[in-house]
Amino acid sequence: MVSSFVTLYKMSYDTEHVRNAGDTPRTITGISTFTELLQNPSLASLYTSIRRSTAATGPELIETTTVSKKTVYDYLHKLEQAGLISKVNDDGGTAVYTAEEFELTLTVRETEVSITPELIEVIAQKNEYPAIERVLEDHGIVTFALAYDLVKAHSEGNVTIRQIASLTDLSAGTAYDLVEALYSILNLGDDESSPTTYPADIQQTGENSTSDAHSEARQDSSATEEPAPEDWIESTDDTEQD
Repeated sequence: MVSSFVTLYKMSYDTEHVRNAGDTPRTITGISTFTELLQNPSLASLYTSIRRSTAATGPELIETTTVSKKTVYDYLHKLEQAGLISKVNDDGGTAVYTAEEFELTLTVRETEVSITPELIEVIAQKNEYPAIERVLEDHGIVTFALAYDLVKAHSEGNVTIRQIASLTDLSAGTAYDLVEALYSILNLGDDESSPTTYPADIQQTGENSTSDAHSEARQDSSATEEPAPEDWIESTDDTEQD
């Protein structure tokens, strides 16, 4: 059921995957396979494998998946019936599949969330990254999609981990774990190190802008050891004052 993945609340801001939709929700039917992509990491992984390889055959997919041969072909049939993959030709009698791009938009009350292949690629790895499954199970797809967008913004220096936690109502620890997971999956950041944390966690002072604070924090981080998660969740009330 779609409702099991959707948190009902009005957004005070828009991101790439989560938006305010207004007062006229649209009706969506025939989305059982789409929603199964959110629940079934094996199905999501198969779709993602086809999308990554541009084109793939059943035997090739069987070699790279952890499910049985029968399940692979059952999933291929299900994805094809849903229009998520297509047969492009036969390679010596073997069907060749290609993935179709999609954007499934769900509207719940005044909140609109888009399910895209990029989100499915991350959800496909929820068994390897407990933080992903925890956020999906405990907070729903709206919160997860919002966090996904905010983590990408974090990698560009536009938001702190504390702000991600605040905007998504995630605990500080869960927010940090999710940031780490998405950095790993999406290859975010300049290197393979942990995501940047901001010691001041953006406490605006005087006329300093948020972007200035980010810049200063990044410069400081190059000369000092990156703080542990518990360091950035401390209150800034004790920050040294001039």
